Amino acid sequence: MRSSNQSGRSGPGAVTDGVYARLREAIVSAELRPNGRLVESELAVRLDVSRTPVREALLRLEQEGFVRRERGWVVRENEPEEVRSRLECRVAIEGYAARLASQRRDEARLASLRGLAEAMLAGDREPGRMHALNDSFHGLILEASGNATLALLHAQTKMNYWDLSVPVVFTPDDDRLVDEQHAALLAAIADRDADEAERVARAHVQRTLDIVLGELKARYRGFSA
Repeated sequence: MRSSNQSGRSGPGAVTDGVYARLREAIVSAELRPNGRLVESELAVRLDVSRTPVREALLRLEQEGFVRRERGWVVRENEPEEVRSRLECRVAIEGYAARLASQRRDEARLASLRGLAEAMLAGDREPGRMHALNDSFHGLILEASGNATLALLHAQTKMNYWDLSVPVVFTPDDDRLVDEQHAALLAAIADRDADEAERVARAHVQRTLDIVLGELKARYRGFSA
């Protein structure tokens, strides 16, 4: 797990914040998989901390819906309705973030976005690699928006739809469309075309939403997309 502590605090509270951030990232990235058991003592050894900050972090994650208690701690799998709700939020959040990014981006972030887009086109399309690059690409757009509240809301919607119990399959045609949309989004941000940036970003997330909901509808009886 990667270390992360952005709280700015020191002492026991900072340790708990760091453990919380590392566990949350491990869950979101599917390093800790849905329905997997979380043993406090094992996590404490893994993170090189005592059990107290681990327990406190798990309680916070329980309140946020990332873990549940079932004869111990378990990574919680999202229900179909939650998956839909989160992705619907991302359509709006990423669309407006792209609009702001086109107006506020600087040349350094634009260059970083170009580098990430090129990296996604190069090499294999292994899901874990592509997810990490895609996550960085969209995360950088959120940074470029210059709106910390928007970035926080975006973080609350993060999930790995490809790691659900339902297999979500992206076809080669889907992959090509993703590449085209990334290129169009990058061009709009570079040109400071706010309307086009928002339009492409919304269409991009909506396409993912449509694919995921189609798989969920086929798997879960009674679920309506």
